Amino acid sequence: MITVECLLRFIGEARKPRILMFGEKLDKQSVDTKRITFVTGGSGFTGSRIIQSSNSNIRALVHNHEVAGSNITKVYGSLFDGKSNFRKWLHGVNYVIHAARPSSGKALGRYFIANRTRKAVKSMISVIEESSVSSTIVLHGSLSYGDRGEEIVETDSKLNPKGYSKAYSIAEKPWIEYLEHGGDVKIVRSPWILGPGSWFNMLYAGDTIPIIDGGRQWMSLVSINSLSDFVWSLFDQKPGIFHPSLTYRCRQADFARLVAEARGMDTTSVSKSELIKKYGRMVTESLLCSIRVDDSRGVESETDLSMQNIRSYLHSLSLDSKI
Repeated sequence: MITVECLLRFIGEARKPRILMFGEKLDKQSVDTKRITFVTGGSGFTGSRIIQSSNSNIRALVHNHEVAGSNITKVYGSLFDGKSNFRKWLHGVNYVIHAARPSSGKALGRYFIANRTRKAVKSMISVIEESSVSSTIVLHGSLSYGDRGEEIVETDSKLNPKGYSKAYSIAEKPWIEYLEHGGDVKIVRSPWILGPGSWFNMLYAGDTIPIIDGGRQWMSLVSINSLSDFVWSLFDQKPGIFHPSLTYRCRQADFARLVAEARGMDTTSVSKSELIKKYGRMVTESLLCSIRVDDSRGVESETDLSMQNIRSYLHSLSLDSKI
């Protein structure tokens, strides 16, 4: 006999996002290819891979840089163009993936842009509420949790933005409020995204591999391919905060040694003061945050198997001359 309790437990399990293992591909048949997904930030490091990993119909917002991929319809403009443009862009759209994070090279500029983005996001949300959009996915970063030492950081952990996230969190706040008021939004807080480009090349493509200020801080890492597949798997899930399944979780010193091994290079110790001198205080504060992200798999991402996965991935990047 099937009891009410069993049925509720089954429904609850079915609602959980399926965890994608390293190298596993999302079954694209589970994505309704007839529906339209509006994507912002499609020319960026993360957004471009999200588009490339799907065969659904994409309506991509193009701002400064072109967006590539199949089944794409392009609309041109900026997040700051106002409600009237959002109404045109979102007409007939079923899903939204918001991967754009406008920024600036200087600290004051970042806060100015962040406040403009917050207002733009509020406009987007108001249009989403009156439109045919059934679900929205928003990408932000785990840096919003701040420096957490040895703590396992869960999706309901208190926010304490550090470094770059002090500005980015301003633009995330309207989405959190939308979620709290019953909006169908899935907020993905991504850890360090591993792949060619972005922070990885800046830090680990030099003549030596840095062990930063002793390297005791935790790094939670996800490959760009795993993250993009995870994003597409979320549309049928309940609204909430999500962490992707990690590729690996380790101390920064351990990660540096794996990169050095893959590249056939040496590591070198870099102090906090040297880091500030080279990159500035905001970058340094970001790099020194210890964030041990929970991905609902206990310590599986810290096992030898996960280490072998990240080792293979780093070697593949090195062989492709991407690091």
